[in-house]
Amino acid sequence: MKSLIALVLILGLACPSAFAGGSPDQKHIEKIKKKVDKCLEKDLKVSVETFDSRKLHGSISEAGPETFVLTNESRSTTLGYADVKKIKSPLDPRTKTAIILSVVVGGLLGLTVLGARD
Repeated sequence: MKSLIALVLILGLACPSAFAGGSPDQKHIEKIKKKVDKCLEKDLKVSVETFDSRKLHGSISEAGPETFVLTNESRSTTLGYADVKKIKSPLDPRTKTAIILSVVVGGLLGLTVLGARD
């Protein structure tokens, strides 16, 4: 029984984020704001997941100090930074091309080295 109580106390102290409700801290809100600003500047499409499990897609049309507007086709949704759990944007096409090119060149070099060994 003592070991069970000790385990619960250790997990409670070591993993407080696992037991946190869904309220983000200021660091998370600042991270979301930076990502929103970046996506707004580059006019990127984004995927947004909120703490209430909504999943939205579109582009960010404007950003304010507490909220931003996500637009998809002709519909707009205003979201608070504190409501956003995750925001993702696809890779920049140039970055994607560079990654693919690196993989192809690495594969060809690997095959060349293996062929030279025989």
